[in-house]
Amino acid sequence: MKKIALFGAVLLAAVTLSACSSKDSSSKQSSSASSSSKVTEKNLTEEQKDQKILDEYTSKITAATPGLVNEYNSEAASNTSGIEGLATISNAKITKLAEISNDGISKMAEVMMTNGSGSQDTYKAYASKLTDVYSAEAKKITDAYMASAQ
Repeated sequence: MKKIALFGAVLLAAVTLSACSSKDSSSKQSSSASSSSKVTEKNLTEEQKDQKILDEYTSKITAATPGLVNEYNSEAASNTSGIEGLATISNAKITKLAEISNDGISKMAEVMMTNGSGSQDTYKAYASKLTDVYSAEAKKITDAYMASAQ
């Protein structure tokens, strides 16, 4: 029963983190793109920009997951704090994925706000797709947690 409660807490924390998007992170982004890529970027529709962000952040999330699962497994092997310690380790790894997802969602929100005719429906659709990717990848860390918590 305790394992189920902790699993629920891990999942709730993951969903909560993925639902948040920080306006501050978008203001900290650097503008290192060349002027030629900016011209090309201006010619893209909102959906094309969001798709580009979705592709970029899907790649970042899926690339980060195996390393985070390996980190979890390594740290879990030396855990001395029982199931609570395992949950803490798992939450920390899931949080790293959530940060990547939130960065992408923030970029999508920025596109919506700066694209004169920004559509909240388009933003929500693409943000939801990225959240789905995040959730699927976070589940891999949760699966490692569940396997080690038995």
